[in-house]
Amino acid sequence: MLKDSKLFGKINIIDFFIIVALIGAAIFGVYQLRSGRGPLVLSQAETKDYIISFFTEEVESFSAEALSTGVNAFDHGRNIPLGVVDSFEINDAIIWNADQNGNTVRSNKPGHSSVEITARLTATPSEHGIVVAGNRYGIGHSLVLRAGRSIIFMRISGLEEVN
Repeated sequence: MLKDSKLFGKINIIDFFIIVALIGAAIFGVYQLRSGRGPLVLSQAETKDYIISFFTEEVESFSAEALSTGVNAFDHGRNIPLGVVDSFEINDAIIWNADQNGNTVRSNKPGHSSVEITARLTATPSEHGIVVAGNRYGIGHSLVLRAGRSIIFMRISGLEEVN
């Protein structure tokens, strides 16, 4: 009866499956390490100071008027800090409409403003912009920016390294 639970009459079947599983796990681990997808190794990447600019053509004026300098700016969707607001500029909204002749002309919209915000932050440089908290940001990136009490849909319009 004991002979029935042995493989080839020598190795227990359960022991055989355990050995196969361990060999498989070792092969998988070696493959992961050699393919560059091994365990995450945290390294200290070089960080630099940047001035980042955000722009929107149209936002409700009450959101623009709630801005102030010295407040923290965040990517609202990911709650990632994007610096401290250094300055902001509020102008007439930029709206494109057709005139009487059918030409597209720039116009304004009552109760709305265009806003440009600049902030200072420390980030890791990347060939496509910067990396903050593992997320990449570059010029043209759209996001919902929370700056103080305001939440505004904006695009990154500028990114300069501070020397």
